[in-house]
Amino acid sequence: MDVPIDNPPDKTKTSSFWKRSRLIVLTLLAVYFLSFGGGYLAGKMEWVGLARVRTSKLYDLNRNFELKVPVYGGLLQAYKAWERPKLYGYIFNGKGAKALLLVFFNNWIVANLTMVIRAGTLVPMLLYPYARFVQGLTFSQMPATFQIWGTLLSEFGGYLLTICGTLCALFWTLFYRRFGFGSRKAAFRSGLLAFGLFFGLSGFFLLLGSYLETMSVIGMSLR
Repeated sequence: MDVPIDNPPDKTKTSSFWKRSRLIVLTLLAVYFLSFGGGYLAGKMEWVGLARVRTSKLYDLNRNFELKVPVYGGLLQAYKAWERPKLYGYIFNGKGAKALLLVFFNNWIVANLTMVIRAGTLVPMLLYPYARFVQGLTFSQMPATFQIWGTLLSEFGGYLLTICGTLCALFWTLFYRRFGFGSRKAAFRSGLLAFGLFFGLSGFFLLLGSYLETMSVIGMSLR
């Protein structure tokens, strides 16, 4: 006599997760590489001047959007006013481990929270191609050192993952039928799990980026 299995193991969970998230992930990757590559090429070919871009209102809006968010903007400014002197105090007093932990906290928690706010409100995401273009333009003017490019790649992996997780949670919940969910509640629950997974993975990349960033700052302080 066959014994019925009430909850057979779902062998398609991984494929279902990728199927639902791949549009968001691949779109962000394409936008990132095309925008960053375009900015880098424009800088190397001297088609666009970085100094002129940095004086534009669009640049200022993109750079300071989160500071305009009620409550969060004020808290972020207060945190930055506390954090900078603290970080340099650790560095110049030879407390490299504490400096690394603070940089990692800044990148994984504070900066990632900003990424969540930007992605969750959607409007700043319209500026995402512009921001990556400016990033590429900036890096085109910098020496190709291991620390600089290593930090870029590490933070790229970290922040992009957090944005992907946020957008998955948002779009899966809003358009749950489009993404193959039976209910909005199930989509929301899966979206939170996806966000947790992406956010956790971002910590790995940002830890590496934080280490390179801290070593770079310490190195400059010793010159």
